[in-house]
Amino acid sequence: SERISEETGCWLVLMARHATGPPVIHFSSSRLRRDAKPDATDLVNRFSNLTSALLVAKRDEALQLAKKLDEVEAQKRAADAEISATRETLASQEAEIAAKDALIARYRAQYD
Repeated sequence: SERISEETGCWLVLMARHATGPPVIHFSSSRLRRDAKPDATDLVNRFSNLTSALLVAKRDEALQLAKKLDEVEAQKRAADAEISATRETLASQEAEIAAKDALIARYRAQYD
């Protein structure tokens, strides 16, 4: 990029920042630094601020998703406990019905 800017005499700025958050890497051509150093510096600073905000937003989104996952897992545990209790109640009621059916069958056998 430096060679291109020197050969063409263009104003050139390259900036990059990886999404994992290392510092901004940037290149400003010598012509841009000579003609507009304060503006070039401001441009790099604005890019740094922008990418920092994006990193914070990414972390905030991940945090919100983690909180939501915790909530959903707690709801699932509560639902699983309710299902288990309902199954126990059902089994108890089925046993009670079976015992009453057996008692009815015994009385019928006595009076038939």
